[in-house]
Amino acid sequence: MQLTVNRPDLLDAINRVIGGVEKRQTMPILGNLLIEVDADRLKLTATDLEIQLESESPAQVSQPGRTTVNARKLHDIVRAIPAESQIGLRQEEGFVIVQAGQSVFRLACLAADEFPRMEGTTEEHRLVLPQDRLRGLLEKTQFSMAQQDVRYFLNGLLFEVSPERIRCVATDGHRLALAETDTEQAVGDTLRIIVPRKMVMELMRALDRDDESAVELMVSTQQIELKLAHQRMVSKLIDGRFPDYDRVIPKNNSKQVHVDRETLKQVLQRAAVLNTDRFAGAHYHLQADRLAIEAINSDQETSREEIPVHYQGDDLKIAFNISYMLAILSHLDDMQVRMDFETPESSALIQPTDEEAVRTRYVLMPMKI
Repeated sequence: MQLTVNRPDLLDAINRVIGGVEKRQTMPILGNLLIEVDADRLKLTATDLEIQLESESPAQVSQPGRTTVNARKLHDIVRAIPAESQIGLRQEEGFVIVQAGQSVFRLACLAADEFPRMEGTTEEHRLVLPQDRLRGLLEKTQFSMAQQDVRYFLNGLLFEVSPERIRCVATDGHRLALAETDTEQAVGDTLRIIVPRKMVMELMRALDRDDESAVELMVSTQQIELKLAHQRMVSKLIDGRFPDYDRVIPKNNSKQVHVDRETLKQVLQRAAVLNTDRFAGAHYHLQADRLAIEAINSDQETSREEIPVHYQGDDLKIAFNISYMLAILSHLDDMQVRMDFETPESSALIQPTDEEAVRTRYVLMPMKI
């Protein structure tokens, strides 16, 4: 194997797959990138046996071949090389030689035949939608996924497809995020899959929020696969039953509040100054056309601030986690936010006041403080 590649092209290709490398691998080969060279193309592959990321880059190939080399070391070397350099890679006697100008690195390699490959998805469903729309669905819901929850099915994102719409849902048991968009897809019965957190985050990195070009998703009962121009991503799915989220969404909350999103966000950011490890909440005192937000921590330190809102219902006092509310407000685009309440023990429904291409709804459980 011998080739020359532009440093920016090689670094981009590595960056597209480095997230798939297992950090605490049980098999040394999982810490390596598979390097495959043929004709005028360099292909890199990384896997942790749950997801597999592939990327391609143009290259000047003198001799085709394939091998594996430590991903982190190669990444760090390429990052440290001057930006406009030409990088030479060649394989000799169990090592990969990386050369740029007067810099020469000799990295140990493992046989390419030892590298575990995930088979491609046996296509059962093919979905097509704009890249920016798919990213919007993920972006507005991913922050509500659980992390390392024993309820493993919460450590991912529900991807639900019907003939008329695509919907993404995430919850950690304290909050729920739902985003949906209208689309026409060739599916019969509604398709429901749970995409693991790691794959969701890699999709977020790969998708461009300003790119309206169509992307393809291939889905089977066990895998999901996405193809972009110079990238391919495959992931196993979480085998489990996602909670019946529709039962959690409040349908009859009678107290409706309209508030300026940025004003509320700034008030909560100031109240969050008093947050401690044992305290992260704030009381909402709701009265006619005004909302007072009050925080008090375990050291009896307090904050109180009042803002105007549009509300004509009965007085209400309810408490929410400040960080959870701030996360929701940060993922809404509309200037005005609608919040529906019922009782101090009931969940709140939060949503924008205007319809968007990606429609969002958030459910937030109250706190007892």
